[in-house]
Order: sequence, then structure tokens, then C-alpha cells
Amino acid sequence: MKNYRGGGKAHSLVIDVTDVNSMPEKVCLAAQMSSTGKINILVNSAGLVSHHDFFHMTEKEYDSIMDINAKGTYFMSQAVGKFMIENKIKGHILNVTSSSALRPAWTPYQMSKWAVRGLTLGLADALLPHGIVVNAIAPGPVATPMLGKFEGDSIYNETSPSGRYAMPEEIAQLAVFMVSDMGNLIVGDTFYMTGGSGTITLHN
Repeated sequence: MKNYRGGGKAHSLVIDVTDVNSMPEKVCLAAQMSSTGKINILVNSAGLVSHHDFFHMTEKEYDSIMDINAKGTYFMSQAVGKFMIENKIKGHILNVTSSSALRPAWTPYQMSKWAVRGLTLGLADALLPHGIVVNAIAPGPVATPMLGKFEGDSIYNETSPSGRYAMPEEIAQLAVFMVSDMGNLIVGDTFYMTGGSGTITLHN
């Protein structure tokens, strides 16, 4: 349990999203760590990016990316969705996809984000009757270690129409809105925060 800015406290629990069989137990453990004994928000944010082009992609890298980005999102949503339904919890599931879901998919990363975009619509259809709202957020390039950006680095990005990377705080603010009651009537949608990358210009 850790303190965070704002005076509250956060609990942490490590979950391997490739270990599907462990997910129901982990979800119950996470709920027990909460003061309410409930889980009413799931954000599926675990992900890997591709490091090789189409002609050099290995089966191992392909499987790893698809297992975490697509399969992990599917089965975490299943485990938490079942928990919410069984405990009569009305909540939110927010999937993290990408502007890559708008591009031709020749890497497993792009394919996985296409899958998450479609899954978001499917989950919204399956879970809304139970009071569970499902949407997705689709960032473009974000200044995080995944893209080699660390605290204090320049966020200038010449390939972005907006000229810079998004900051994690900007993505977080949109996510907070989408999993709040203000987002209750947004259903099955994907909100893009890309600075124009992938939406105005397809390949950047």
C-alpha cells in the first residue's frame, strides 16, 4: 500500500495477464484489498510494442504481443465482468488501444490494437445489460519509457502533426473522465488522443 499525491492510498497486486487460470483468484484478492470489497473499474493497460518489421517478425515475439495485448485484455475483462455481475456491481471497463488501430495492420502490435477496438464494441454489447459500461481510449505517441522517453526528456516529436508527444497526465485525465459517472452514456466508443498521429496523418 502506497500513499500518492492527493492524500489517498493505493494498493498494488501483481497480475500476469498471460496466466488466464489465475485471473479469477487475483480479481478476488484485489477486491479484498479494497475498503469496500468491490471492484467497479477495470483499465486494461498492459501492453507490448513490436520491435521487428513484417519480414523479421518471429513467432515468439508475435505470440507474446498478441497474448498480452489482445488475449490478456479479453480474459481480464471476462474475469472482472463476471465478478461485477456476481456481486451486482455497476461499473466501467476501459481498454487501452491505440491510433495504430486505424492503420494497416502488418505488425502484431497493430493487429492486437485492431482486436481491442473490436472487442470494446463486443464487450459493450455483452455487458451493458448488466450495468457495466465499456469504452476504449486510444493514445498516439506518449512520452513514456516504452517509447524511450524519461522524465526531463524533450517531448518534441517532429513526426506528430501537433509537434510533440502526449504526456501521461493528459491520457490519465481523459481516462478518469471516461470511467466516471460523466461517461455513463458513452458506450462502446473509442476516444482518440493522438495529436493527429494516425488520424490526420495515417503513417506517423
